[in-house]
Amino acid sequence: MTSEHIQEVIEFMKRERARKKTKEEIFKKFQEIGFLDSNGNYTAPYQNLGKWIDECTRRVKEKQATLATLN
Repeated sequence: MTSEHIQEVIEFMKRERARKKTKEEIFKKFQEIGFLDSNGNYTAPYQNLGKWIDECTRRVKEKQATLATLN
């Protein structure tokens, strides 16, 4: 996967987030474009992307938890 592909995914996710899609709608779209299989696992070509998304998600949740404790 090239940096161009990764940038396309990032832009897609930003657009989808701006449209206030549900997690289920985004999940379905990821299945349609081949990122996820029917079980919700990343398909072989996108496993590294999946690891990156999971890591980013974990970091965001940690940051949100830290901010919540400060308020």
